[in-house]
Amino acid sequence: MTVSVGGLRAPARRKVGVFSLNSSRMSESTFAYLLIIPVVLVLVAIMIYPTLYSLWMSLHYIDVGSGSWEWVGLENYTFALGNADLRSSILRTVLYTVYVTVFSMLLAVGGALLLNERFKGRKYLAALVILPWSVSTYAAAAVFRYMYNPQFGFFDSVLMNLGIVTPQTAIQFVDEKVVLVSIAVAHAWQFSPLGMYFILAVMQVIPQDLFKVAKTDRLGVAGRFVHVTWPYIRLPVLIYLVLVTAEAAKVFDIIYFISGGGPGKSSHDLVYQIYVESFVNWQFGYGAAVSWILVVLIMGITTLYFTTIMRRERQAKTMNVKEAEIELRERGLGVAAATASDARSGSDV
Repeated sequence: MTVSVGGLRAPARRKVGVFSLNSSRMSESTFAYLLIIPVVLVLVAIMIYPTLYSLWMSLHYIDVGSGSWEWVGLENYTFALGNADLRSSILRTVLYTVYVTVFSMLLAVGGALLLNERFKGRKYLAALVILPWSVSTYAAAAVFRYMYNPQFGFFDSVLMNLGIVTPQTAIQFVDEKVVLVSIAVAHAWQFSPLGMYFILAVMQVIPQDLFKVAKTDRLGVAGRFVHVTWPYIRLPVLIYLVLVTAEAAKVFDIIYFISGGGPGKSSHDLVYQIYVESFVNWQFGYGAAVSWILVVLIMGITTLYFTTIMRRERQAKTMNVKEAEIELRERGLGVAAATASDARSGSDV
């Protein structure tokens, strides 16, 4: 089809359809939607569909032998919340999460403070501390299981050489009373390099003049940390707390490799309980319900953390606005005073 313009015949413009694959002719929004469609399909396939399917499973009693599904509604949830073993698993999960969080924070902040100093061999140490993060969980668990051995393990051997314990009184690090603490130490050792480098990256940008002023004001190491370092690393620490808490609350592999959930049920956390109910007892509906209880628990903790982070950010912004207002006020008063002084000197002349 052609159009006559001033005696000349020119081809008319074609209407471009919405689903045209010619990126030079389609709109930017249409092209953007076409780009994200594969990502959306992958997310639906590997995240949304399994999540909804597990929720659907939790509302049924599933007979593995016959393959039949019986609708039970919220009975799996009510039975789980009334089960003494599950309540004990929730308590162990909370305790284990606290242990891992505390140990990880001590290692991450302490390691970052150490690597932020200038000393010989610092570069080699910085390269070595990343190794725990790079090894597999099985390797880390195997190393600590060997070191926890009461006969030839590293820790008891050191204590025996120091005369603190004897072969008869060797410490049982995988005993039911301390097994959660022992596993938490191994987990924190492997996870802490992430927080260490995260915090160290922020500490590298702290102005050194602030430390010089703090030393001039005769602030000690603790004072410099509280008044200079902590305001800068506070937000990264809170973000790392979210990561380490979620990681500790959903742990399974390192517990399985070090203690196998024992002795007895002393290291059965919620994820281990899900494993037992789903793949040992073959109660897939009940196991799915327990997994959703874990999801709610993790979401509650992370929501609390993020609420704290947002509150801190709002408080910091409010303080910055107030400081700016005070500074502007002082500048305004200074300008007004200078203007008045100039006026007086002019009148005297």
